[in-house]
Amino acid sequence: MKVKIELELSPAEAREIFGLPDFSQLHTSITEELAEKCAQDPQKAFETFIKPSLENGLTGFTAYQKMMEGFLKGQKKSD
Repeated sequence: MKVKIELELSPAEAREIFGLPDFSQLHTSITEELAEKCAQDPQKAFETFIKPSLENGLTGFTAYQKMMEGFLKGQKKSD
């Protein structure tokens, strides 16, 4: 048996129904702060906000690559 339910909800209504937090004010304040910093000194803004995210992303990507290489080689994880 299949049951299909369609609901037309805005994101705010869906968050409220499922009890999820509303981060829109936090998102707005961070975005405004980033825009202000970029207007003042783009290089410093890059180093402050974006560079740490890129470094963490690359670390995760490197770990993912190593995991996939292990799968391809058929190696077991060593502790």
